[in-house]
Amino acid sequence: MKAAAAVPVLGMLPRWARAEAFEPPMTFPPSQLLPPELQKGETFQVIGEVTAQGFSNRFILSTSYGGYDVVTQDLLEKYVAETRAIAQLRKIKTTKAFASGFASAAKSPYKGVKALVEAPIETVKGVPVALWKFGKRVGEMVSGSRGEQEDSYPAELLGYSALKRKLAFKLGVDVYSANVTLQKEINDVSYAGFAGGLAFKGAMIPVSLPAIAGKALSAIHYTRQANQILRDMTPEDLRMRNRAALKAMWAESSEIDAFMDNNYFTPRHETIITMALESMQGVMNRQAVIRRASQVDSDLAALLMQRSVEMMRAYHATVHAIVRFEEIDSNLAMVTDDGGLAITMPADRIHWTEWFAKTTAALAGYQTPQIKWRGLVVAGQLSDRARMKAQGLGLIVESQARDTLLPKEEWEAPEPLEVDDDTPDMPTETSPATETPAAEPLPAGPQPGTGPEWQDAPSSDGVL
Repeated sequence: MKAAAAVPVLGMLPRWARAEAFEPPMTFPPSQLLPPELQKGETFQVIGEVTAQGFSNRFILSTSYGGYDVVTQDLLEKYVAETRAIAQLRKIKTTKAFASGFASAAKSPYKGVKALVEAPIETVKGVPVALWKFGKRVGEMVSGSRGEQEDSYPAELLGYSALKRKLAFKLGVDVYSANVTLQKEINDVSYAGFAGGLAFKGAMIPVSLPAIAGKALSAIHYTRQANQILRDMTPEDLRMRNRAALKAMWAESSEIDAFMDNNYFTPRHETIITMALESMQGVMNRQAVIRRASQVDSDLAALLMQRSVEMMRAYHATVHAIVRFEEIDSNLAMVTDDGGLAITMPADRIHWTEWFAKTTAALAGYQTPQIKWRGLVVAGQLSDRARMKAQGLGLIVESQARDTLLPKEEWEAPEPLEVDDDTPDMPTETSPATETPAAEPLPAGPQPGTGPEWQDAPSSDGVL
């Protein structure tokens, strides 16, 4: 389903919805919508007014390294965490240990690694995967004959990727992030640590992965455990793990392929969605989530799908158990053990829009046995009018669920990275390691009018 289909045609709306005007986008000061820690920090500030577009808020984020046009508070939290990580990485690059490690790496038999990982940096969504995709080229990038080193190149790539994932975990950022500036800095430090023996390398050796099969994941530690799995497993191993888990849920091979081959999902998205479904043991029709997920058609829709599934997992674990999933038009609803039929919405702020009118009408009119109540579970706020309209249809509205159903440890503050900086000084003119690259503008988000995230309605496949 393409994103354009998410905006309902006027003729599809109930008659009572056609005659009245809907609420337009609204603006608010950042202090009214954001906690203090997201408004301003040492390396960033949300500037100007926040535009509440009817589902996802739009923020203008200024950082020491460039600017972002950000859609959704989830992405804002992610980008703020990345500015902190970039600052810490650049601080590391000013140390003597980094200069020494970088210089040593240039003389090592692994010096081709840097060229290898930087080649696909503009398409960084799959950087770790690209290591394997380009692995056969490594011999051409390393000077001299391969000789007895030939068998070590796969291990070389695996070791570099593992080190990078470990570093991203310690910094509290996503190793699969599309932030080019972050990828550049984390690649440099990982390269110096892997090929040059940077002093903190020993502290980043991956720990063994604890077994989780068959265990229910707690609401408190779920995201932390997901991040640990992403740290300790290669993208290839993640795909095998996720595929096996989805197959065990009776998903068809075609459904699994469509989900896992959707380029808008990173290994992180896929893994968190799969783990969430895996933790809901006994819930019927989990395949419906995979079918809907396979239809996402933008990066934002992929994130919203992930967050919707996370909300359902937390609701199942902490509020009421989910019995099965139902498909209602372009949304997914959960049927709970107390007779509820509800839709989770990872929205920042919902207004009375055509999309919301269609969604609430479909939920109120959906017929399925033994339903005692119908409702919405919203991560953020609703306008007074949107709440009144939903309640007028007999729906129970639960809002401000972000803190309870979307854990704050999603992006943790960076762990301190201690670097032994007793290395002797190295002349700056002979070592590229001491040259801190000029700040590059960070990639802006989609511009107004170019996607459904800028309209009153989100992409249909991004909201369950």
